[in-house]
Amino acid sequence: MEILFFWAGDVTRAGSNAEFQAVDERIVGFAPKNLSKEKAVAIPLTSLTAYELLFEKLQVTSESKGKSILIINGAGGVGSVATQMAKNAGLTVIATASNPQAIEWVKNFGADYTVNHHENLVPQVHELGFKFVDYILILNAVVEHMPAVNELIAPQGSIANIVEPGQAINLDKLAHKSARFNFEWMFTKVVSDTDDLQSQHDILNQASEWLDNGTLTSTMTQNLGALTADNVRKAHELIEENHTIGKIVLT
Repeated sequence: MEILFFWAGDVTRAGSNAEFQAVDERIVGFAPKNLSKEKAVAIPLTSLTAYELLFEKLQVTSESKGKSILIINGAGGVGSVATQMAKNAGLTVIATASNPQAIEWVKNFGADYTVNHHENLVPQVHELGFKFVDYILILNAVVEHMPAVNELIAPQGSIANIVEPGQAINLDKLAHKSARFNFEWMFTKVVSDTDDLQSQHDILNQASEWLDNGTLTSTMTQNLGALTADNVRKAHELIEENHTIGKIVLT
């Protein structure tokens, strides 16, 4: 019987576009059995990031059911997985999406509401009946969205961000709310060889189980074909346009 594994890579080692890779077994999980290789390969990086955002940084637990979360860039790779995981955890999900295709995409993954991140988020969220939200994920344009995040986060709420600001961001308005602001980089554990590196093996195995039982759905939207220089270049060009939905894969 063929046994397949999947992982998200290691930025301390060369070879992300190579045919073969050397990889630490602590960041490798068993690939799902009921999914094609193409659909499976779209999941490791985004599922690790989404899981660490929700359950490690925001500390979502079984007691969080019924709380609200705003996911900025809900139709992106991480947002597509985070929307599913947040909904499965019992949260009320508000996902941002800016066009009909993206809106349909996030709703199919469980978003209860959508708002447009190209417009002021504050009045849109208020119109949905939420004065504040308990959790916020910032998956794009952190500097641009911080004014709205400052307004919308609930007192003692939690924010998690995956974007490098590139400049100082002012967190003063969070002080009187006692709100937490967290950074998340999926490669931190492997780069720093943290004591909890093995957790990524466990998270991938959990994601694999969820994919096999239908709790989680692959977010692959495009398969560009063989792993060639031209196709790698095309994939990067598509991503750099900043309009992709879900994940692009190469075979």
